[in-house]
Amino acid sequence: MAAEGKLNISELDFAKIKENLTGFLSSQAEFVGYNFKGSSFDVLLDVLSYNTHYNAFYANMVANEMFLDSATLRNSVVARAKHLGYLPRSAKGSKAIVTLTITPTDSPSVISIPKNTQFQGEVGGVSYIWCTANSHSVNINANGVYTVADVTLSQGIPSTFRYTVNTGDTDQRFLLPNANTDTDQLTVTVQVSASDTDSTVHTLANDITTINSTSSIYFLEEVEDGRYEIQFGDNVLGKAVSNGNIVILSSLICDGNTTNDAKSFSVVSEVGGYSNVKVETTSTATGGAPSADIDEIKFNAPKSYESQNRCVTIFDYVTTIKSEYTGADAVVAWGGEDADPPVYGKVYVAIKPTSGAVLTESAKTLIKTTILNKRNIVGITPEIVDPDYMYLKVNSTVKYDSGRTTNSASVLKSTVSTAVTDFGDTNLKTFDKSFRYSKLIQAIDEAEVSIKSNQTSVTIKRLLYPRLGSSAAYTLPFSNQIYHPANNFWGAVTSAEFSYNDSVNTLWTGCRLQDDDGVLQVYRSSGEERILVDNNVGTITYLSGKVELKSFKPIAIGSETTGNTTPLEVYVTPASADILPLREQIILIESGDVNITMLDDAGTGTYVKGSISTTDGTTLTTGY
Repeated sequence: MAAEGKLNISELDFAKIKENLTGFLSSQAEFVGYNFKGSSFDVLLDVLSYNTHYNAFYANMVANEMFLDSATLRNSVVARAKHLGYLPRSAKGSKAIVTLTITPTDSPSVISIPKNTQFQGEVGGVSYIWCTANSHSVNINANGVYTVADVTLSQGIPSTFRYTVNTGDTDQRFLLPNANTDTDQLTVTVQVSASDTDSTVHTLANDITTINSTSSIYFLEEVEDGRYEIQFGDNVLGKAVSNGNIVILSSLICDGNTTNDAKSFSVVSEVGGYSNVKVETTSTATGGAPSADIDEIKFNAPKSYESQNRCVTIFDYVTTIKSEYTGADAVVAWGGEDADPPVYGKVYVAIKPTSGAVLTESAKTLIKTTILNKRNIVGITPEIVDPDYMYLKVNSTVKYDSGRTTNSASVLKSTVSTAVTDFGDTNLKTFDKSFRYSKLIQAIDEAEVSIKSNQTSVTIKRLLYPRLGSSAAYTLPFSNQIYHPANNFWGAVTSAEFSYNDSVNTLWTGCRLQDDDGVLQVYRSSGEERILVDNNVGTITYLSGKVELKSFKPIAIGSETTGNTTPLEVYVTPASADILPLREQIILIESGDVNITMLDDAGTGTYVKGSISTTDGTTLTTGY
């Protein structure tokens, strides 16, 4: 209620505005005792209140759009980011690497493959177009075959837009009219005139300190509707375009991330004038992404401003790669001085790709050469490394009340298993995400209303790829303290089965690893007895969680007897229920590592008898 003779302006919803106006008028001597609600004056108050409410709303919206944190319209967010020198990422077409083998009908000395030669690939039953990112020249090899390797294909349909410069038109703009234009593939060419075809290719201005009045550069910025505009210099900061010049903008109109994972490609028409072309995929299509959304711009713009387009701190490396490389799902960096052992003069960057588990070698090279090298300080060498995946095996005995649910035990088991994997997807699967045991317990208890409690154990699994039949040393950093209650204790370390030779060269199948007070051993089972096959194949450091195998020579894993393509699963029991990753490590929970046992506890005091499989292959009986 407004005080006498004063109007309360602190409340801006319609009802309060009307109430405050009524109170204000009621306090005036002319309207003492006046029944506002019972008169036509009430309609006028409605109009005044609505008008005030609308004006207040739009004033608040305008104020919100002036700040990066509170802006909700894309144009406003982009404009605020522009003040920080940040250019939002355009849509990116996926890239694949192929090898082309051409069988010509004649014997040319060389076959020229122009840029934007088109190929076709299929994803999800839909066909898309890829184009060669560069031109290539192919010479006949010693076998009489025309082959070119490492051909990069960029997804998108070629498009070209031409503008005739009119210096008399102050409103002339050079726009890329399609919002799905891949600016990484943009080529800006300025032709002298319609009659003079001499032309100059302009480059994107990245560092104004290197630009002078004659620099053939262009500036790029996002404008309305997610489109991009090209701007040229003013003969002070970059060379200006002249009246009659022809501005040619060539790029690709891409389909973003929908084209990722394309595995096979075919020729659309001809390659270098020949149709008999074999296309072999070296690297499947990755890196496709939609244009940066509002949240991404809000997140990256301040961090890009902090880095000032250079890589000095580890945070600069993370920000730069996240902004420039669309195929990065997560990034972490650390200095070589923090490595084990320390390596001075290097910065290590681990990247989890959006598609697959690790980056291809070509993608790593691309990041180093086109993104990091031009921003890296002298004397520091960046190294791109793979994420280090640790897996969790979850064994849980879940008690439920069958009287509180219509679901069967098998349905409940599936529900709990899904809850565990969903927990991993939500809370893990990236760098710097720790596993919290209590939160997993809570997620299991809340999976279904009938669940009363659970007893859950967690072990850490790592994958070792030993070269079968060859003696070698391997290190498995679990990076968490390993369970070790007393001497003469075994069971903190175990593994899946493998074949191994004993000291007299007898081959034994069904062998596993175990630890004995810091010593790693190979054993086989005979009934309930463990028989040693090799009493010392390495060591375990319980405190740091490091497992080191020395002179380890498995003969077979499963059906594989040669090579190193089949992993050996190695398990440890952590000393703490909470598990923490180190730097490049990522914790995962996969559905195949979740073992759920359901026990009906309906209040009768009788449990359903069941069993729990342990990591060492034994079985524990539950219930009574």
